[in-house]
Amino acid sequence: MTYSTRDIALFVVAFFFSPLAVLIKRGCGVDFLINICLFIFGALPGIIHGFYIIHKYNDTFEDLEQGGLGYQPVPSDEPTRVVYGATHDNGKL
Repeated sequence: MTYSTRDIALFVVAFFFSPLAVLIKRGCGVDFLINICLFIFGALPGIIHGFYIIHKYNDTFEDLEQGGLGYQPVPSDEPTRVVYGATHDNGKL
């Protein structure tokens, strides 16, 4: 997986003070409040959560729900007319 320069810098910031990295990445929301609580309980849970947030919301990640991937039709050699069953021999067996 590739990370942008901004994400790499946020990993470094998250290692020293994870709430700041989460605030920069996600803004003042639920993720930020969760990270503050985890950071208060211990630095390591806050750092792990900060790394998770930076990884999950990667700048170069192609999000399927947002239409990040473009699909192209695959060429096929299928016939345009498909015939099922046996052919009719005008009543001859």
